[in-house]
Amino acid sequence: MKPNSAQKAVLVVGVVLLLGLALFPPWRQAAERESDYRKDIGRGFVLSPPKPVAVDCYFIGCKTAPPSYFHVLIYRDLLFVQLITVGGVALVLLWTFRSRNDGIGASLGSLYTRLQFSALMAFLVPPDGSFPFALHLVEIPRQIVRHDELWLIPVILVVLGYLLCVGIIFLLLSAVIKISATLSRRRASPAQP
Repeated sequence: MKPNSAQKAVLVVGVVLLLGLALFPPWRQAAERESDYRKDIGRGFVLSPPKPVAVDCYFIGCKTAPPSYFHVLIYRDLLFVQLITVGGVALVLLWTFRSRNDGIGASLGSLYTRLQFSALMAFLVPPDGSFPFALHLVEIPRQIVRHDELWLIPVILVVLGYLLCVGIIFLLLSAVIKISATLSRRRASPAQP
């Protein structure tokens, strides 16, 4: 089956995002002699990792640890989750925008398709700046099973944050579609004297 224009766009954007994530992975800094210390130091090209940075008050007596005390490594957990999330969302979007039996593909003009698209895009948003909503939502059953005293608060906040993000994306997308339709109608109508 030949992909339609929406599927081609999803495929191109998905491949570009996956390549970007793979070529510029997240990096962490680790102490040479300790296994517990990790500090995020951002993204960098895979063949040219960022340099370690000095850490204030790292040693006893509030002494600064020099960059030579640390080494950098790829933040594999974050990279894996981001790659899986982007790949999964791209695959579901390819399926969502498939051509139906009558040859017509899904369109963002449809309210239902727009809502599906918004829900999928919200999975990619990282509420804490690193891990996407998809991981936080997948973690909810584990939090319910292995809960502590305040287990319900983060669960509710993640769900509400995700729904808020879906709503914002949906409203922005609806506004763009409405403005685009209005502008195309104005261009199509003859000029008024």
